[in-house]
Amino acid sequence: MALIRDHCREIDGFIATSAYYADFMTEYFAIPRERFHVIYPGLNLAGHGGLRPPRERPPYVIGYFARICPQKGLHHLVEAFRILRQIPGAPPCRLHVSGWLGDNNRAYFDELRKRLDSWGLAQHFQHVESPDHASKVRFLQGLDVLSVPTVYREPKGLYVLEALANGVPVVQPRHGSFPELIERTGGGHLVNANDPEDLAHGLHHLLENEQRREELARKGKEAVHHRFTAAIMARGTTAVFHKYMSRAVSDNK
Repeated sequence: MALIRDHCREIDGFIATSAYYADFMTEYFAIPRERFHVIYPGLNLAGHGGLRPPRERPPYVIGYFARICPQKGLHHLVEAFRILRQIPGAPPCRLHVSGWLGDNNRAYFDELRKRLDSWGLAQHFQHVESPDHASKVRFLQGLDVLSVPTVYREPKGLYVLEALANGVPVVQPRHGSFPELIERTGGGHLVNANDPEDLAHGLHHLLENEQRREELARKGKEAVHHRFTAAIMARGTTAVFHKYMSRAVSDNK
């Protein structure tokens, strides 16, 4: 760490994917905060944002789309799903899960499926193997709400932007980059981190409130399509590069 910090002093500027991560790395690398420039992730929107296929509701569909592993918190979502299904008067709902599943996490995923089966919820669960781009968009457009309740403090959260790009609101833990993304898009609801019960109630709140759910979906979709595109990300990155290149040219005159 001492060697990394020493080498960081030779670097003029850094790009971070969120203010949270810039603040964290400032302390981690022991360098001035002003050397960090926040450039939020941007999407190539090809295929995203089309008309969602009509279907009967309820049951509502809660979705998870991310790498399937303990760090991404799928076990918290599974537990929250169990709690949600037990809330008196809660609307009927299903849990759909997709994303990359490596061999090293098969046992973890199999254990979660066993839990769902032991709770009598297996018929309300669906796993979609890691899809191509078009299949991923179809998966997202079939959801009513998405949640990836990470255990660690996520510095990016690209899946949040992908869901919002398709008009799907999110329920995320109140840590890492998620508070920033929710504030800047208006497309989601925050809950306590590592708290399946609070997550269950956050999901219940959106499923019960169609007007609120649609408002978050509309705001989130508009924000992503106007402010979180690959082109905007590229322009922001280029501006940072030009800043330091111009300074270098000036210093060499």
